[in-house]
Amino acid sequence: MLSTLRTQVLVVGSGAAGLNAAIAAARNGAETLLVEYQGFLGGISSTLPWLGFHDQQYRQIIKGLPLEIATRLQQAGAAADFELDPKCGSAFSLDNHYFKCLAMEMVKEAGVNLMMHTQVVDTLREGDRITGVVVEHKSGRQVILADIIIDCSGDGDVAARGGAAWEKGRTGDGLVQAPTLVFRLGGIDREGFIRGCKDPNIMYREWLKPYPELWDKMMKRIDDMNVIVCGGFAGLVEQARQAGDHDVPQSRVVGVKLHRADQFQVVMTRILGLDPTNVESLTDAYTAVYEQIPQLIRFFQRWMPGCENAYLVDIAPMLGIRESRRIMGDYVLTAEDVTSGAEFEDGVALGGYHIDIHRPSGTWVESKNVKTYDIPYRSLVARDVEGLMMAGKCLSATHEGVASTRVIPICMAQGQAVGTAAAMAIKQGITPREVRASDLRNTLIDQGAELRQSLEKPDPALIELVGQLPEEEPPTTGDHDEVSQAATAWIR
Repeated sequence: MLSTLRTQVLVVGSGAAGLNAAIAAARNGAETLLVEYQGFLGGISSTLPWLGFHDQQYRQIIKGLPLEIATRLQQAGAAADFELDPKCGSAFSLDNHYFKCLAMEMVKEAGVNLMMHTQVVDTLREGDRITGVVVEHKSGRQVILADIIIDCSGDGDVAARGGAAWEKGRTGDGLVQAPTLVFRLGGIDREGFIRGCKDPNIMYREWLKPYPELWDKMMKRIDDMNVIVCGGFAGLVEQARQAGDHDVPQSRVVGVKLHRADQFQVVMTRILGLDPTNVESLTDAYTAVYEQIPQLIRFFQRWMPGCENAYLVDIAPMLGIRESRRIMGDYVLTAEDVTSGAEFEDGVALGGYHIDIHRPSGTWVESKNVKTYDIPYRSLVARDVEGLMMAGKCLSATHEGVASTRVIPICMAQGQAVGTAAAMAIKQGITPREVRASDLRNTLIDQGAELRQSLEKPDPALIELVGQLPEEEPPTTGDHDEVSQAATAWIR
């Protein structure tokens, strides 16, 4: 006989979405249990700088609970100010391990019940209602029953095991975005690194190349920037490849010069053809990325300006999977919604990060700029079942849509929305689908979320200072680009 635990709201996964969902549900009065298979909270958000608190016009569109977390990190001296960025909107560099401590503190403050090192192995369903999950942990196997379940597993595990509809990957071949295991380097000479960034011959930032005015604006700011986002140095990577020093399927240096003067977060390991729901594929991926890391360290030491004395500080405890199952909801957010700045009556979170597809095959990325868009509540409620919501990269969106919504601050905002909705449904004795979007929006606004109610017009002075990419960028070329054409061995 399995032991049974009952709760009002069950949140599965404590990444950016799940952490915020659990805190929001508990703060709004629901008995909440957060299940996490790692020994820490925060998931991949505890391993990376956070991109996308601001839109591409430098307006802060993510507020509420996510901003509270960022502010508490800053007040503790564990994060820098927001660094405005013409491609990402903004970059927020934090002390990742301190964030784990803060996450635990805030969960305890809210009264969330925790269950760590716990894996969901099955989903319970009665008719069209998801009623609970079966978990495995150190104490054995256990049943957890809940009135409402929020799937923030990233892979849509609860939904898939409960028979809910889901999709995965791009339409043509089902391939998902290439994942990355990030790692951090110390020993960086900040001045030497910045000198390299200033060299237009090696172009540290691909997006700036066609826009001399924007390059000039960036160069005027770069000495004083605490956080520098990199996506370039393609010539150096190609030279290293030809010299036999680089055989990773990544044609650019991708990463972030962190607010700690001697640290750089490397986002360059790359796996093509991963199926994140297949254990053999995942195992092969981990084997490959751990082989890539020593090679990338040598690349930085031999080829990157200011990195001659670089050394490995730490490796993220998990692969950064950019895309997995997407649970189908009552609405599917599309690329057109994202690029056109769609507004919805049931909008419960905003997004403004560019469509950023790390190509499932080939190298580099495919990118499209966006306008600030709404994420509708219907994209966070699972289709054709009751009692199941979702947030994070498993929300209801297309392959292109999730390439914008997947970044940490936007996932956090989704989490606050579903956690708040779950608590409202419990109080009213209704299903999540029956929660009135207008009531949910008002509650979120009262609790500090930004839903366009206080979104100001773009500040011309900020745009003049930072510069701005045009809405329409040069077209991309499928899986290939100018640099990677020669690297045919990388194309799969």
